[in-house]
Amino acid sequence: MTNVPTLDVADSPKIVLTADETMMSRFRGGMFVGFATCMPRGILPDWFFFRVWAPPVPRTNLRALYSDFGLRIVEASLAKEFGTDEVAVVHPHDLEKVVGSRTEIVAIGGHDFLGINPPTSEFVDLVDRGPPYNRVKFFELMQKPLMKERVVVAGGKAAWQLADEATMDKLNINYVHLGEGEITIPQMFKSILAGEELPRIVTGVSPRVEQIPNITGATIHGLVEIGRGCGRGCAFCTPNMLHVMHKPIDHIEKDAKTNAQAGQSSIILHSEDVLRYGTTGMVPDTERVLKLFTRVASVEGVDNLGASHVALASVYHNPELISALTDMCSSTLGQDWIGTQTGLETGSVRLLARYMKNKALPSSIEKWHEIATQAFGILDDNDWVCAATMINGLPGETTDDVIKSIELVDELKSIATKSLIIPMNFVSMRGSSLDSKETFTAKKMTPEHWQLLGECLDHDLSVVPQLLRRFDANGSGLIPGRLLEISVKRITNGLKKYVQAMRRGESPIGQREDSIWLTPKIPDLNGT
Repeated sequence: MTNVPTLDVADSPKIVLTADETMMSRFRGGMFVGFATCMPRGILPDWFFFRVWAPPVPRTNLRALYSDFGLRIVEASLAKEFGTDEVAVVHPHDLEKVVGSRTEIVAIGGHDFLGINPPTSEFVDLVDRGPPYNRVKFFELMQKPLMKERVVVAGGKAAWQLADEATMDKLNINYVHLGEGEITIPQMFKSILAGEELPRIVTGVSPRVEQIPNITGATIHGLVEIGRGCGRGCAFCTPNMLHVMHKPIDHIEKDAKTNAQAGQSSIILHSEDVLRYGTTGMVPDTERVLKLFTRVASVEGVDNLGASHVALASVYHNPELISALTDMCSSTLGQDWIGTQTGLETGSVRLLARYMKNKALPSSIEKWHEIATQAFGILDDNDWVCAATMINGLPGETTDDVIKSIELVDELKSIATKSLIIPMNFVSMRGSSLDSKETFTAKKMTPEHWQLLGECLDHDLSVVPQLLRRFDANGSGLIPGRLLEISVKRITNGLKKYVQAMRRGESPIGQREDSIWLTPKIPDLNGT
């Protein structure tokens, strides 16, 4: 990082984009390590966490060299309207050095401002140790004096958490933007700068694919968006609400080059199902997907490819595509594994039919057990390392539904030997079809829920050691990488004493009310 003095006030940009400290780290190159920001504060000392687990991104000329993809898209959209010199993506540590007399708007992006999304809410509720890091650092950011002196706009995936005028008043947030912003954010900011009146909560409109700009700066983990939307229609999911679209390969390749030129050698292709790139149906276009991976792998400076998400049904119905992608990454890049995430969700066909009836397409939902087990076998055979989520406490869930999930996990233990299985308690999120339902918390967990959690943890603790062996510290140096490994081992060893009790259906936390840290206490930063 280049040390640069504070900008002259005459050079300060009109618009500064930022995020809290937990969103401004590369997490030593580990995609899964990023979930550590959902942990409660107090498990690790703050200084250790932010030096070893989540050190700040490097900066050049007080600009973040790597940033969240959402901020990069907003940056590019605003730069088209106002010019590149008037928009800056800045680490929160540097805000006072960049925000000057010319700066009129500070915009904040976030994935979980208040620490209430999954898996944060579950971690906080179960551990009951303190508030989550993402909430703590967001409140710290909002307490900066400069936030009272500028127009503050919040947006991003978790903007729904702040879309309440009482909350906005307490946190000194002038406006909240919900949804996609390529079209509405530049219009909104133009109106703000012109002093025009606006509603405090603005909902974006979906752009056409050609209206989405290329990013102009590198992203954390080299995340490159290839498409939006899903189309399977799962009731609990918010990405399902987006219109399905896919970007042209030339556009994707350009974003990958932007990352590589900034030294980001690992690229994660991002959509809700990377295997369905180029099609709005449920059957992958094998040729287009292979062409996409091949083009991105050929970008100078790229030495690793990952997929943010794949659907188990797409894996099950297209094993040859998984094999072909594995062979291409191995022969072209020398990769020996590929990372991804997927949704296992439940072993209950009844719940699948009720809330995610299209999840098995083009097969029927009755084949879900076969689809899940065989898909994990395919991923395992091809050295795809996966983080799979399950959902506890869907509305109307019965004991029999949970037992079906336990049975599925038990079978997967001998199949998904390279993958993590992570059960998360249902959270009612604004924008999903279930946003009127009640969130599921630890006090509602039955012995069967604890047994499911115990079986998943038992499996995950057997997988973590091999993940550590695969972990690349991304040039961070031997000592920080080793310290990260040691701290992960200490945390996983500490969990082992609880796992056997949970597998017997026993609660490790006894009978208690919800954690006091589960519901955020919004500070009144106006002091009223």
